[in-house]
Amino acid sequence: MKTATIQQTIDELRQSLTHYIEATYHIGHPSIVKQRRELLNQIGGIYQAPYLESTPRYKSASPYNEIDSLPPAALEALRVLSDTKSGKPVIYPSPYTHQLEALQEILNNNRNLMIMTGTGSGKTESFLLPILGKFAIEACENPERFKKYNAVRALVLYPMNALVNDQLSRLRTMFGSPQTVALFEKWAKRPVLFARYTSRTPYAGLRTPNKDSKRLASIGEFFGEIEDAKRRYEHSPSDGEEYRAAKLFDTLKVRGKWPSKESVSDWLGKAPVPWAKRAICRPHDSELITRHEVHASPPDLLITNYSMLEYMMMRPIERGIFDATKEWLDACPDEKFLIVLDEAHLYRGAQGAEVGLLIRRLRERLGIPAERFQVICSTASFSDEGKKNAGVFGAQLSGVSAESFVSIVGELQLRSPEDRGSMVDINTLAAVNLKQFYSADHSQQLAAIENFLKFRGVSVKDVSDVDAKLYLALYDYAPFNRLVNETMTAAVSLSKLPEIIFDDTIPSNLLEKATTVLLAFGSRAKKTPNEASLLPCRIHSFFRGLPGLWICMDPNCPDALRDRRSPAGRLFSQL
Repeated sequence: MKTATIQQTIDELRQSLTHYIEATYHIGHPSIVKQRRELLNQIGGIYQAPYLESTPRYKSASPYNEIDSLPPAALEALRVLSDTKSGKPVIYPSPYTHQLEALQEILNNNRNLMIMTGTGSGKTESFLLPILGKFAIEACENPERFKKYNAVRALVLYPMNALVNDQLSRLRTMFGSPQTVALFEKWAKRPVLFARYTSRTPYAGLRTPNKDSKRLASIGEFFGEIEDAKRRYEHSPSDGEEYRAAKLFDTLKVRGKWPSKESVSDWLGKAPVPWAKRAICRPHDSELITRHEVHASPPDLLITNYSMLEYMMMRPIERGIFDATKEWLDACPDEKFLIVLDEAHLYRGAQGAEVGLLIRRLRERLGIPAERFQVICSTASFSDEGKKNAGVFGAQLSGVSAESFVSIVGELQLRSPEDRGSMVDINTLAAVNLKQFYSADHSQQLAAIENFLKFRGVSVKDVSDVDAKLYLALYDYAPFNRLVNETMTAAVSLSKLPEIIFDDTIPSNLLEKATTVLLAFGSRAKKTPNEASLLPCRIHSFFRGLPGLWICMDPNCPDALRDRRSPAGRLFSQL
C-alpha cells in the first residue's frame, strides 16, 4: 500500500504540474528559470492551499413506527417501506428531522416548502417522501378515484437532462419496489406510475411499427436479452453466460438501473405479435418507458426538465397529458397539484424569469388557482443572505405567495465530547509510524496503532479488524470530534487544522504529524465494513495552468535578483 499523506499527495500533484510547465515552455537562461520556479512554488500561482471538508451528518428523528404525527395512510406506507424484517428496507427506518418536518408541512399543513439542506442531507428524500405520502393518502382514502384517474399528480422539474437521469434510479428504488407496488395494489388495485420524460425518452412523434422496430430495438437487445438469460439460468443453473446475466440483472436492479417493469421482455414482446400489442403498460408495471405509454396513461409522478415541459405544452401530441390532469383536478377539488423545483438556485436571471413564466402558464393550463398549486423548491447552494429571502425567491419563481413558504434547514449532528488535544495526545499520535500503518500486512497495521489503542483504553483483543478498533478508539475521542465538527460546518484550510484541533503552543512539526495521523485514522475507522467511516471527507485542491508571465526588460531592474548575468529584470506572474 502506497504511503502518502494528504499534503504529500498535493505536493506531488503540484510538482508534476510544475515539471510539465517547465518542459513545455522552455527557457534557456538559468536565472530566469530560477525565478519562474520560485513563482510556480508560490501559493496563488498555479495552486492554492488545500481545504478539508467532512460530509455533514444530520440529526435523526424517531423511527417511523414511533411517529404518530402524520396521516394514517402516509404512516402505513412509510412503516411498510422502512420495515427491516423482510430484508433491506426501501427507505431508512428513521428520517432526518428536516425530512420529518417536510412531511408534516406538506401532509398536515398544506404549506409550500423551500428545502435548503446541504449535500448528503437526504434532500431528494425530503420531497420524494411527501410525494409518496400524498399518493398514499389518496390511494387509501379514495381508492376508486386513484384507480380511475390517470393524471400527473406531482411534477419534478430539473434544469437539465443530466440531473433528471441521476434521479431516475431513486424513483425506481422507491416507487418501483415490490413493497410499494404491493401496498398500492392492495389499496387501489394499481401501482404508482412514474416516468422520465426528456429527449432521451423514446420516441418523438406518432407511433408506427417501423419506428418501433428501430427505436425500441435497443431495449430488447440489452434489457430483454439479460432477462431472458436470467430466466434460463433459473430454469437450469450453470456457470456460463446465464449466470453472469443473472448477476448483472441483480446488480442493476439494486442500483436502480433496471426499468420498474414486471418483465421488460414480456412488455416488449416478440414477433409475430404486432407492435400495436407490444410495449404497452402492463397491470403491475410502475415505470412508463416510452412517450406513448405516457400519452396513453399519464403517470402519477413525472420527472422532466423545463425545456421539455415547454415543448409539451405547445405540441398537440402531449395535450392529453394536461387534459387528463385537469380532469382529475376538476373532479377532486380537495386535491392539489404538486410541483418540485429541484436545484432551484440555478433559476436566476433570464432563465429564472423564463421558468417562472412557464410555471404560471402551466397553472393556467390546468385551470387552478395558486391555492391549489403546491410548490417544493430545493437547493443546497443558497448563501446565508439567500436563505433570509428564500420565501420571496420561491414566490417570484412559482407565482404563489411568499407567506405560504416554510424554510426547511437541516440540523447538524455535532459530535461530543469535543476539546483541543493536549501534549499527551499530540505525542501519542505523532509517534505513530504511518509507513507501518499503510502497510498491506495486517499485523503491521495493528502494530502501528497498538500504542494509540492502549492510550484510548481499547484492548487489542476486543475486535480483530483494524477499522473496528479505530472506531472504538475514536468514537468519543474529544480532539477527533473537534476535527469532525469544525470541518463539518465549513471547509478548513489544511494548514489551519493543527491549531484548531490541538494546543497551538506546541511545535508545528509535531502538530502537523499528529493531525496527519488523526486524519488517517478517522478515514479508516468503521464500525462495520459496509458503514461510512467516522470521517467521510473530501479534499478541495485547486490547480490551474500558468496564466502568463511578464518580465522587466531592464537588466538593471532594482527589483531583480542579484544576478549580473541575467539578460532582463524581475519576472512577474499574471494573477
